[in-house]
Amino acid sequence: MRFVSTSFYIPPESISRGIIRFLPDESNHICKVMRAKPGDEVRAVDGEGHVYRVKITRADPSRAQGEIIEAENSRVEPHTIITLGIGTILPKRLEIAWDSCVQLGVSGLVPVRTEYSLGRLREDGRFVERLEAVSKRAMLQCGRALLPRVEPPCELRELVLRDYDLILWGDEEGLPSPPAERPKLGERILLLVGPEGGFSSEERRIIADAGGIGLSLGPRRLRAENAAVVLSVIALRWSGDI
Repeated sequence: MRFVSTSFYIPPESISRGIIRFLPDESNHICKVMRAKPGDEVRAVDGEGHVYRVKITRADPSRAQGEIIEAENSRVEPHTIITLGIGTILPKRLEIAWDSCVQLGVSGLVPVRTEYSLGRLREDGRFVERLEAVSKRAMLQCGRALLPRVEPPCELRELVLRDYDLILWGDEEGLPSPPAERPKLGERILLLVGPEGGFSSEERRIIADAGGIGLSLGPRRLRAENAAVVLSVIALRWSGDI
């Protein structure tokens, strides 16, 4: 018997009565890449915060199957629910930013349409699908078990009116980091990062009217994807999750 520490993603609907039926791509990876055989054990997560130790009972590259030996809740998920709202930038750079933020512990992503957003978003849903694939890969890579959600793009005005305990946004004119008095975080935090051109004066007003707190990310101007990572680190550090 051999234990494979690599994590595999199993959607909840693939679990029934203690039996896991692996998806085709995961089955292929288990059997052809990891060379697992019946009796070997692997680690699987369901994207809802549960971790499973699974004994392989069928090593079929197209439809592997296993028996749950042990199940537990993930111990590495952050206590604070953090959503990143980022002005749309070039897709590849947004994917890089999201990959890093998932590994850090961010819970959700909302691409935001802003005045200075770059590029046009695909209307066929593939833009979101690509980011969901990033969520899955990054979740497995860093050992998380809760799949960070990706929402369709929305308008800034709509996003800031949702139910958040705190809104923080990267602002070169904002409070120094760390500020003299740290704001109360709460359980649900929205982080806002503008596109390369930043937020317009009207968008800054919208954020301020919603109670958003501007936070300086240092004296140097950062690319949007780097600003997203830095702001995420600050919020997770404040919440005690880093």
